[in-house]
Amino acid sequence: MTRTIKSIVIFSLFTFGLTAVALAQIPNPQMPAQMPNVEVSDEEMKSFVEITMDAQQIQMEAQTEMIEMVEEAGITVERFNEILTGMQNGQSQADMGMDDEEMKRFDDVLDELESVQEKVEGQIVEVIESKGMELDRFQEINFAIQMDPELQEKFRQYAMEMSNGM
Repeated sequence: MTRTIKSIVIFSLFTFGLTAVALAQIPNPQMPAQMPNVEVSDEEMKSFVEITMDAQQIQMEAQTEMIEMVEEAGITVERFNEILTGMQNGQSQADMGMDDEEMKRFDDVLDELESVQEKVEGQIVEVIESKGMELDRFQEINFAIQMDPELQEKFRQYAMEMSNGM
């Protein structure tokens, strides 16, 4: 994964903490551009929701760790996101008002955040596999839910039931 793509992943996780964002980054070259109807059994949906909830917990913990890393580097979260956005938009160091010291701190913390992101991806894959689901099937369901309003509703219902039962 290139540094720019990793930066986008980190920015997305850091800013939004969305499970789908991290999961979308796990490579799956077989995923079609348009998803045909995907049948998802009740058991699969329950497992998918459990996995998603576990993954969100992993991401919340990682987000806290990432915030601490950024702040320890002497950069505010807002400034970090501003620099990341500027880099993604092709702005130069000078355009963003960065001196060499700030750029070095930013690069150093970005490297640390990339390693946290890799750890998070590995933990999420472990959760998926520990629930007895294949990664490809998880990604297929994840994509289908994004595309199918009926599956979205089914996901919401199971998620509400499971969070009320906790």
